Amino acid sequence: MSREFWRLFIGCFVRSEKLTAGYHQLATLCSPWCHAKWVEPDKLHFTLIFLGEVPYSSIPRLFEAIGPLLHEYVSPLSFSGIDVFPNWRVPRVLYIRVINPDKRLWDIYQHLQRLLAPVGLSQQERHPFTPHITVARLKQVPAPEQLRRVLLPYRQHDFGSMETFRPVLIRSVLTTGGPHYSIVSPDTFPPL
Repeated sequence: MSREFWRLFIGCFVRSEKLTAGYHQLATLCSPWCHAKWVEPDKLHFTLIFLGEVPYSSIPRLFEAIGPLLHEYVSPLSFSGIDVFPNWRVPRVLYIRVINPDKRLWDIYQHLQRLLAPVGLSQQERHPFTPHITVARLKQVPAPEQLRRVLLPYRQHDFGSMETFRPVLIRSVLTTGGPHYSIVSPDTFPPL
């Protein structure tokens, strides 16, 4: 693995028994209607900001900039209903919506954008910030309308909640078996 660039994002891992149970229900329901790469339950997360390939030498400055925001927040999150990107005619990503009534996630997202600009890592998002948990990447969907009908009861389904969340810096190493995620922290960051 190259130490020159690391593929990074700022996100939050999610843990909820109800979410895991709902995830398994979705996988069972979808299997006859699509070929998909399912995110492993212990890797379920939502992304605040995808940073992409970051020079290894920039990571200490990155920590300096974002470190104050990487802590636990007492702010309720609910996992409510499924949807797809980009749309139901050509579904590519199946996800569960993340609802944050006090809008703390949006505040953190905007604050991160401001902090990343001086470090040269601010990202111009192609789409508006939509907190979500990707559960599957849909590879083939021969009958999208049938998949939509099967999943319709889950459009408003309660997949659980969390009372707190903690943003972390995550390294993603892409492999043929799927991505490997590891939390990067100043304590575990290897020296240059």
